[in-house]
Amino acid sequence: MPMARLIVLMCSFLGLTLFGMHAVPALLPLFKDIWSLSNTEAGWIAGIPYLTYLIGVSFVGITDRIDARRMLIMGAVINVLGYGGMGLVDGFWGAMVFRTLQGLGLAWTFMPGVKAIADRMTSENKGRATSIYVSSFAICSSFSLVIAAEITEVFGWRWAFTLPACTNLLAAGLILFLLSPVRPANAGGRLKIIPDFRPVLGNRITLGYVIASFTHNFELLGVRAWTVTFLTWAVATRGDIAGSFMGNFNVPLVATLLILIGVPTSMAGGELGHRIGYARAAFLVMATSAVAAAFVGFSAAWSLWLLAGLVLLHNCFVLADSGVLNAGAINAATPGQAGNTVAAFGAAAAAGGLVGPVLVGAILDLTGGGQDATSWGWAFASLGVVVFGGAMAVRVLSWRRG
Repeated sequence: MPMARLIVLMCSFLGLTLFGMHAVPALLPLFKDIWSLSNTEAGWIAGIPYLTYLIGVSFVGITDRIDARRMLIMGAVINVLGYGGMGLVDGFWGAMVFRTLQGLGLAWTFMPGVKAIADRMTSENKGRATSIYVSSFAICSSFSLVIAAEITEVFGWRWAFTLPACTNLLAAGLILFLLSPVRPANAGGRLKIIPDFRPVLGNRITLGYVIASFTHNFELLGVRAWTVTFLTWAVATRGDIAGSFMGNFNVPLVATLLILIGVPTSMAGGELGHRIGYARAAFLVMATSAVAAAFVGFSAAWSLWLLAGLVLLHNCFVLADSGVLNAGAINAATPGQAGNTVAAFGAAAAAGGLVGPVLVGAILDLTGGGQDATSWGWAFASLGVVVFGGAMAVRVLSWRRG
């Protein structure tokens, strides 16, 4: 299959599976109200999918032996159950159950897509094609914010999960009928079901990207889970926002635009890595993101322009990490370990995605419940500290010398 056609197919599949990814963050203020949730409980609902993502993505290594196409179809079907069930729940524990299914569905759709592309690309095109695919993640998932908000406004919040169930069913059909099967390079060998990440972690360069994956997703999903709540609070408590350009948009739409504005930086990050080295580019964008995170929450007490500028800057560089880290990891993979590398990288990402939203919620509860800029400042600054640790890991472990 030609490269352009493959990328279009895989990005279309990804978009259909991610249609409801940020529906919960978009509706988190509503759920906190109707279900009487604490910030910590809200953080768990936002973050729990990444626990099952962590478990599910660990098994992506089997795609070194079987075609990733099979896992993509299974993941989309699991998403049908996860999103469909979420539309029926009435409280914290029911939401936790079906959010865990959504995490497993994400694990078996997103990262196996990287492996499916790698199995169908020549070596010189793998990094660039992977970067485009991963960068499209932000485009596809961002629309779930505003779509969920608009559907809730017209039909009620339950329909915000029914639609993603339908799009995931369509996504399974796309892969089943349009993606031709291939035989992986290691097909026919002994199929290892239990993940074994020792070959991946023994590769010093890859290890740096795995650590950075944890810290990047710690920050990314912390931001995704709480951006709508943060901006809702800022709009409600600052009179100058209500009468400004930000007050002319509904908050989920503003959050969606923030994600979309960051998409070009994600693609640019991947291209920068292609030109100057993925580790060098990853260090630069992650360090910049960390600096922005240190100030973005506190800026709610400063001028409107500083608030808008820092929120925009932070979102841009959060997205810039994605393409360069994924492309760097797949290029650094030991021959015959591409699927296992994707699995280890995804497992680290899932762990970060689980802990980030929960920690932000816990810090908000410990610093006044997110009722002032200082509380939000410490919550976002914690994300910056963690992602800077990832930047240093890439600098020390993955930076090629000589």
